[in-house]
Amino acid sequence: MRPLTGTIESYDAPSTEEIARRVGLPVEEIVRFDGNTSPQALPSTRAEALTEELGRIHTYPHGGYPQLERAIADYAGVAPENVVLGAGADDLILLLTRSFAVPGDRVAIANDPTYPMFAISVWVAGAAIGDDDPVLTICCRPNNPTGELGELPPARPLVVDEAYFEYSGSTAVDLIEDGVVVIRTFSKAFGLAGARIGYALAGREVAAELNKRQHPAPLSTLSAALALAGLAAPPDVAPILEERERVAGRLRELGFEPLPSHANFLYVPVDEPQDTHDRLLAQGLAVRPVRDGIRITIRTQQDDERLLHALQS
Repeated sequence: MRPLTGTIESYDAPSTEEIARRVGLPVEEIVRFDGNTSPQALPSTRAEALTEELGRIHTYPHGGYPQLERAIADYAGVAPENVVLGAGADDLILLLTRSFAVPGDRVAIANDPTYPMFAISVWVAGAAIGDDDPVLTICCRPNNPTGELGELPPARPLVVDEAYFEYSGSTAVDLIEDGVVVIRTFSKAFGLAGARIGYALAGREVAAELNKRQHPAPLSTLSAALALAGLAAPPDVAPILEERERVAGRLRELGFEPLPSHANFLYVPVDEPQDTHDRLLAQGLAVRPVRDGIRITIRTQQDDERLLHALQS
């Protein structure tokens, strides 16, 4: 087995049960502001969507997922041949990196700070992070954790992580025939984080090469059924966007300076991110400590007010 060089810190968070045990609160009093996921399951997530698939759960998805690929293509405005499926965006980030980079290569990562999975994928591929003649460039747009909708890097090939596309409405899909690969997920706006469904959009030749390198059944059939139900009734993100701006205004009233965001979270600069995280966690409120600040997922008004009250005190 090829050895992994060096080490890299995991960005995963403890379970809700572990947090409750650690701070001495009931599980139901823990509120997660740290995952950028939907505060509740969407109406499209129904048991009925799984009924037929449960009747076929004893067999493999022979022939792949053509119905889901067509539905994604229609949603994204591309052809089914442009679609590559994966078990969440992370699976596709790993696939893209190992498809382009080998040990000794360099991969450029735009924006700093940005999504830690990019660096992890480069590490697993045995490559190095650097801007000197990279074989691949990766960017997150809107950027996580800042929420910024920055300019696209001119480098090619370019991977654009659009996990928060539904909140920004801005996409690089029209560039997929120009060396750009777009990655999206059902984990955020579609409220299916636990189902682990993602997809990449690429030019036909690139998509075909990626599919050769992806295993033949990257999704469970139950996850595919949930994704199809979600695409049949795409989410309305307007309430989250309205709540985001309300929370940003309240934070400013409290003396904070959250950055403008094009996603479902706010980046809030603070002097001691870990201390702020620990103080909030003791009250059952889990935020994400990041460089020079904390990242807060927008939830319901009731949840958000509980967090604002804790920050005020």
